[in-house]
Amino acid sequence: MLTRQGRLADAERIAVATAERVEPTFRSRPVELSLWGILLLRAATAAVRAGRHDTVRDLIGLAGAAATRIGTDRLDYATPFGPTNVGVAKVNFLVEMEEHAEALSAARVVPDLRSLPPTWLARFHVDRAQACVELDRADGATQALLVAEYIAPEWMRYHSTSRRLVADLRGRERRRTSPIAELAERINLDGQACD
Repeated sequence: MLTRQGRLADAERIAVATAERVEPTFRSRPVELSLWGILLLRAATAAVRAGRHDTVRDLIGLAGAAATRIGTDRLDYATPFGPTNVGVAKVNFLVEMEEHAEALSAARVVPDLRSLPPTWLARFHVDRAQACVELDRADGATQALLVAEYIAPEWMRYHSTSRRLVADLRGRERRRTSPIAELAERINLDGQACD
């Protein structure tokens, strides 16, 4: 909630303080590691938006250690956490930090992507597309967007980053008929704004 309100320092401070209170021990149960990891990812979300990139790397490293220790994806307190969730979050954070080549490398090793809910998986592919666009890899970006559309077509129609990327890629396209032009038509890019 605080992150959505733009109160990034408060969001990070509260998440870190709570994580410190529940920090697991060597004998902690998976649910305790999961809670700790969830809090670290929340703190990292606030930190990345505040531009505190070194802090993000530290937090994602700690969350990754917790996820590795758990060894599997879990759903605790109505929040997913585990190796897949941490991998997807890392890719998203790297894109936000404009570390696009590193984001694509990290995306290649995210385990068990099939376990993600459709919109989370689509968002992961949009992050891949964003990294490809920034690295001037239009074909890779187009393929990632097409995968995202296949997974969550309605979500794509309303997701502002997806629409922006499609518009950018279509603007670079020289052909009148192409996969990106067809995608632009399917998401009604030229119609009423769906945001």
